[in-house]
Amino acid sequence: MIYTECPLYKLKSKKVLKHLLNIENNKLTRQTYISSLISPYIDTSSKPRLIEPPRKELKTVQKKIKNLLGTIVVPNNVFSGVKGRSYADNAFMHTDMKPRNLFKIDLTAFFPSINRDTVYHFFLEDLLCSPDVAQILTNLTTIDLKRSKASDISSIYAFLDSKNISCYNHLISGAPTSQLLSYLVNHHMFDEIQRIADSNQVTMTIYVDDVTFSSKHHISNDFKNKILEIIKKYNYQISKRKVKSYTKLYPKLVTGVIIDSSGKLVIKNSMRYKIIREYSHLLDNPDDTVSRQRLRGLLIAARQVNKYAFPTIFNFTFSKNKL
Repeated sequence: MIYTECPLYKLKSKKVLKHLLNIENNKLTRQTYISSLISPYIDTSSKPRLIEPPRKELKTVQKKIKNLLGTIVVPNNVFSGVKGRSYADNAFMHTDMKPRNLFKIDLTAFFPSINRDTVYHFFLEDLLCSPDVAQILTNLTTIDLKRSKASDISSIYAFLDSKNISCYNHLISGAPTSQLLSYLVNHHMFDEIQRIADSNQVTMTIYVDDVTFSSKHHISNDFKNKILEIIKKYNYQISKRKVKSYTKLYPKLVTGVIIDSSGKLVIKNSMRYKIIREYSHLLDNPDDTVSRQRLRGLLIAARQVNKYAFPTIFNFTFSKNKL
């Protein structure tokens, strides 16, 4: 990675940091205050997951940090919160427009597993910030659950316990900075995995907690075990039900995109269904602006996979006289 273009690189002055982030409220440098701006809860609408949404005051600063970190040059196979790189680009890396064998893993509850010390040492040792600057940046991008405004902290502790996570001061699940930081602060682990992939002629991509490997050749159990051992060494866990292996001619699901048996990217049926259902609703309710925005988002996502998808629906949804 190349850090030298990042304005945070070798930053030693708290005054300059506050200027870069446009911080006028000095309390925004203190972890106690920052944690109070986050109200964590367990979302049970589908599978349970920890949500830690920051309030506007904090989120605005985090967006500035994300933009500054975005100037760091990362490898072209990293898709974790990198501007201009999408979930579909991640899947495309595993096609070559030819069938490939594929192996993928999912890191369990990744953000809550990334502890404060890991984040701090990245700012201190990789970006070479001074200790006080590194501490402020860490405060702004992590949460101490014990200091947060969680309405039901016991349910959060129970959730983390169910995932075998005992880290209560961690990367925020819901901050604009977290996707990119999840890679940056763990790049030593990912670099180690990359070396194993390169030595085995295996293509590797990283999309936050999804790590995917593909090859024209057989992907051996020895290779798979080495990858799992490295992740375990860094104290992260794998979701066993999401460890998948696919042979060349079997359709594959990679970060929400289907790679069919010929090696082409295909929009998932579930996304097609959502688009058609939303379109039907909008035809009957053309003034429903919320529905129109939702459909626009779905179409933009679909067109990252196939830029010509749903032309009639696209034209109807984005036509100027329907704004």
